[in-house]
Amino acid sequence: MDCIESYINQNLTEDRKRHTYAVAEIAIKLARHYGEDEKKAKIAALFHDMYRERSMDNVNLSHGKIAADVMKKEYAIEDEDILNAVRYHTTGRAGMTKLEKIIYLADAIEPGRAYSGVDEIRELAFRSLDEACLLSLEKTIQYVACKGHDLDHDTILARDYLKRRVWMNSKEIALFAAKVLDQKKASDVVIIDIGLKSSFADYFVLASGGSERQIGTLSVEIEDRFEKEGMTVKRIEGKQTSGWILMDYGDVIINILTTEMRDRYNIEKVWGDCEQINLEEQYEQ
Repeated sequence: MDCIESYINQNLTEDRKRHTYAVAEIAIKLARHYGEDEKKAKIAALFHDMYRERSMDNVNLSHGKIAADVMKKEYAIEDEDILNAVRYHTTGRAGMTKLEKIIYLADAIEPGRAYSGVDEIRELAFRSLDEACLLSLEKTIQYVACKGHDLDHDTILARDYLKRRVWMNSKEIALFAAKVLDQKKASDVVIIDIGLKSSFADYFVLASGGSERQIGTLSVEIEDRFEKEGMTVKRIEGKQTSGWILMDYGDVIINILTTEMRDRYNIEKVWGDCEQINLEEQYEQ
C-alpha cells in the first residue's frame, strides 16, 4: 500500500490526488456498509485513476484498463475482483461484482462531484447499491447522449443488467431458472427456499438430467438465457463429467445433477426443513 500511495503523491496532480483519496474514503465506507473487504476496496480506489494521463481516447475510458494491466504486471496484484473493479470503474459492465459496484459508485459520488442528480445518487448509495449504480449509469448515458459522444457498449449492458437486478427479486430469478430448465426437459425441477437457514443464498434450484451430456446442455442453456437477461454467473463449479454442475447467481444457486448423483447426495433431505416452492401454482399466477 505504501508504494501505491508514494506513486500517487509523486506523479498525480493535486486535484487528481484529492479525488483519488476521496474515492478511497467513500469506497471504504461503502465496503464496510455492504460487508465487502475494505482493504480490497482501498487498493482498487487508489489505483483507479493512477494512469488516467496515459489514456489516449477523448473521453478517458481506457485508463482503467491500463491501470489494471499495470497492477498485474508491475505490482503483482492477481485478485481478479480488484483488477475488474479498476478495469470497469468508468464504464461498468454486466455482472458487476459488489466490489466493482462500490468502486464505480465511489468514483461517481465523492464529495468533489457536483453534477445534476449526484445528491440523489449519494442518498441511494447506502440504501441500495444496485439502485444507486443504476441511477448513476442512467445519468451517464443521458450525459453522453447530450454531448454526442459514442457510448461504450459495456455501459449499456451494465444498465440493462442492473435494471433486471432491481426489478427481479431472488424468488423471480429462481422461478426463471426453473422455467428454463423445465422448457429444456430437465426432470424433477425443484426450488427450495433456504433463506431462513442460510447466510449465502435465498434459494436452491435443483434439476436432474438423464446423462452427463444433458446436464452440460442444461447448464449452457441456463448461462445463455441468463446472459440475455443481463445476469452473469458468478462462478460455476463441477463439470458434466462429474455428474454435478453448480451455478452461482448470488442469492440463487442452481444445481444440475445426473439422477445418480442427485440420489447419492439427496439435497432435498439435507434441506428437508425448508419450504419447497410449488412450481405449478407459481406458473399459474
